[in-house]
Parts: sequence; C-alpha cells; structure tokens
Amino acid sequence: MKNKTIYALIGGASLLAPALAHAYCFDQANPWVVRAGVHNIDPAGGTSSLDGGAVDVQVKPKVTPTINLDYRVCRNFTVDVLGAVPVTQDIVINGSKLGSTRHLPPTVTLQYHPIPDSAVDPYVGVGVNRTFFFNESLNGPLAGNSLQLSNTWGVAAAAGVDWKFAQSWLVGADLRYIQIEPDASLNGAPIGKVKIDPIVFGANVGYRF
Repeated sequence: MKNKTIYALIGGASLLAPALAHAYCFDQANPWVVRAGVHNIDPAGGTSSLDGGAVDVQVKPKVTPTINLDYRVCRNFTVDVLGAVPVTQDIVINGSKLGSTRHLPPTVTLQYHPIPDSAVDPYVGVGVNRTFFFNESLNGPLAGNSLQLSNTWGVAAAAGVDWKFAQSWLVGADLRYIQIEPDASLNGAPIGKVKIDPIVFGANVGYRF
C-alpha cells in the first residue's frame, strides 16, 4: 500500500507539472507535441516460476501502435504521456502457448533535454506506469481454468532522441524500461508474481504546436 501511495503521488505531481511550471518558468512557444508511432514491448523479466515452481509463466513480445502527448514545462523539461491501444500478448506456460492477456499501460515521464534548441534533441526521463490487465484467457489443457493478473503501479525510465527536420515536425526514437509485476491467481488462488518488466523501444513522428 505504501509503494502504491508513493507511485500515485509521483504520477499526480507529473500531471500537475504543466500548471505549476507557469509560476517558475517563462511561457514556451508551441509547448505541445503530439506523436504517433510504433513500439515493441519486449518482456525482460524472463520466465516467472509460480506456485512453488510448478508453473512457469512468460509473456511474449508484441509490436503495437502508440501515441504520445508532450508538454514543455520549462526550456529543458518536458512531461510526456505515452499511451497505446490495448495490447494483446501471448502467455507461455511451462514452455507452451496456453493463453493470452490484454493490458493498457499508460506511462508518464518527466524528461530532461540538455540541448533543447538543437535540431538533434536527446533526452532522458523518469516516471511512473499504471498497467491495467483484462481479458486473461487460458486454452489447451488449461481451458476452463481462470487466470487473473492484478493491475500494477511501477517505475519507468526513458531515453531517446528527436530530430527536428522542419519547423513544426520531428521524428524520434526512444528506449524505455517499465516495471510491470502483476500478482497472478489461478481459479482465485494466488500463485505468485509475474515479472514482465518490459524493455519498450520504437520510433514516432511528431507535430509541435
């Protein structure tokens, strides 16, 4: 509960940053950037041994379209919100594909841009993730059983670079680590924690306004 409260406070502070910044930063010209792109969600947590080692669960990689909304709160700082359509990923249990889950993983990061006026604009960031799991399903020999994955809070880190190739347009690439470790239950009985912890990487096209 304590960790969830800390993550909620971090997320709330990030979302309030654009309003608070006007008290300390000068107004930015064209502070918004909207991006559309594609990212690969590659679980880095490996295989999680659950229920005393009797069940090994792994979530497989998936490529998905994404959308970002950035707000430049100060010359060197941007708040970024990464969203995606609900993602369906396969679940491998004891080496065989026996299920799937859908999830929605919005992520908010505060990014630092050391050379924001350059045509090539690198950045690093830290933030918080909230992942919602739903539509878990099992098939094959596990059909008829019910798998549940809990919604999670987690920390996030990001690094990337933008190339401003026109006055209002840019292309970007980024790499992110997102902590996603849901508790798993089978037929209502807890069986352990699934460490998904994906590395998310991709590219996007953005428009500044």
